[in-house]
Amino acid sequence: MNIVIIGAAGGIGSALCNHFSKKHNLFLGSRDSTKLSNLKENMISNNQCDISTVDVTNFDSIETFMSSAHSYLGSIDCIINCSGSLLLKPAHITSENDLDQIFKTNVYSCFGIMKSSYKFLRTNGGSIILFSSAASKVGLKNHEAIASAKGAISSFVVSAASTYASNNIRINAIAPGLVDTPLTERITNNKASLDYSKKMHALDRIGNPENFIPILDSLVDERSNWITGQTFFVDGGLSNIK
Repeated sequence: MNIVIIGAAGGIGSALCNHFSKKHNLFLGSRDSTKLSNLKENMISNNQCDISTVDVTNFDSIETFMSSAHSYLGSIDCIINCSGSLLLKPAHITSENDLDQIFKTNVYSCFGIMKSSYKFLRTNGGSIILFSSAASKVGLKNHEAIASAKGAISSFVVSAASTYASNNIRINAIAPGLVDTPLTERITNNKASLDYSKKMHALDRIGNPENFIPILDSLVDERSNWITGQTFFVDGGLSNIK
């Protein structure tokens, strides 16, 4: 299978790349060329794999990236967008620029990917997998900006899944709780914050990138071709267990 992974150099993205490289052909994107090169160099794979930088906040950059991915792979079966950002601020001190960056990285990237990949998927169909967040479902202090953006992704999923179902393009999302990645280091490196965060999860622990491999394996599997318009919460019980 030919899989495109965007945000490949992040915590979850790199775990998925290392896993999927064993069985699938990959085209990987990230804004950080150094991390991207290191990722490719350290992967063990006998399959096709290439990399390219991409700015997910810019539609033209996504368009160029997706065209390169299609040219290299020949066809695209699945696109996984792991790009994202985190902002923990109450609304009254959140700036317009803060919101611009949060929504461009998280929401605009999904629109850009859908916009630029449609021409490659409309004939044979395919799967697009995005990342929302448990914060979109449960009220968490100081999460107004990121919860709004991630909630928009879940809403995008249900609408886009309806729009593109006639092309057999399936669109789903994964909604994590707190995961131990470089993006969350400000929380996980602070013992008080980490202990507090663990207690918010019913399983009394935060997640790790490998926790997402089983469900991504399932969604990538061609036998999952009857699943669309869903947001799957992989969050240690954060969103619905108290």
